[in-house]
Amino acid sequence: MTQRYIQLVLLFLLFSFFPSHFLKAQGPTKCKVGIYIKTIKINSTEESFEAAFYFWLRVDSIDIKRDYTFVKDIEFINGSEEISDENFIEERIDSVNNYYFVNGTFKSSFPYKADFTKFPYDDQVFNIAIENTTANIDNIIYIADNNNRFINKLSDKNIDILNGDQYYISKLDFQTSVHPYQTNFGDPEIKGFDEYSRLNFSIDVKHNAVEVLQKIALPLLVALILAYLVFYIPDEEIGTASGLTVTGLLAAIAFQWTINDSLPKVAYITLIDKMFYLVYFFIFYAMTQTVFTYNLSKGNAKQKILSEKLEWHSRYLFPIMFLIGFCYLIKSVQ
Repeated sequence: MTQRYIQLVLLFLLFSFFPSHFLKAQGPTKCKVGIYIKTIKINSTEESFEAAFYFWLRVDSIDIKRDYTFVKDIEFINGSEEISDENFIEERIDSVNNYYFVNGTFKSSFPYKADFTKFPYDDQVFNIAIENTTANIDNIIYIADNNNRFINKLSDKNIDILNGDQYYISKLDFQTSVHPYQTNFGDPEIKGFDEYSRLNFSIDVKHNAVEVLQKIALPLLVALILAYLVFYIPDEEIGTASGLTVTGLLAAIAFQWTINDSLPKVAYITLIDKMFYLVYFFIFYAMTQTVFTYNLSKGNAKQKILSEKLEWHSRYLFPIMFLIGFCYLIKSVQ
């Protein structure tokens, strides 16, 4: 009996002086995380988006004697702003239902890696990643809140995108991961490399492609019509015909510059670039055909007949071939 009593006293003293050792033996704390996004503003030229949202963290089945304040030592790892005490709204420990809970609001700019290859049929993925600043994977693991909605419900359409109607959200999801830091950040007291639990909320955003194409189509259609009119101008009016094609070409080039100013400077060719190249090709075709038929009209009777036939066939081939090329480009990205 005396030996049993001594063992209990020793265990009590060890727990009193080395509580972290015993807490660590319990395994890492499982923290449930969720966000509720209020607004998103997309800045495509800088490949970033600004998000304002509510967030919460909850630990269920807690040990009342344990200190859980380290749970709120969080960082939105890819955000441009740092979280502070002013961002937290509420922090509480519910001893009846046995949980620790903290929530708050946050607003920051987040970068994203854009891919405009299929623009305006592109699909961009925005990420909001959360990580603890002090506790590594041995102390805390983040999981999505499975007791509630861990993020907005997509069908509710309650996320305001502050960019008009040119975007819509196609998917909301999350990914958990373990992020290793292969450095000690210059601190000689840190031995080895730490791994931290990370929870990543992903927001898939797409352009309203039909509406974007409608805005692009009208200026391009005007440029094409200017080029198309040369097939109805007499051969001897080559000055008028050349003026129409040059005007159409300059209008298309100026419009492409305007479109490119709204996108990041990328080295690859986008779908919209291919559409402009298609327009340039048909304007160039109209210019070439005008010069060729003009020279034929100056020749003998047989050449004049050939000139008239080229003019007549081009009136039909020009729009038909352009529509085939345009439909092929759209089909290639769908």
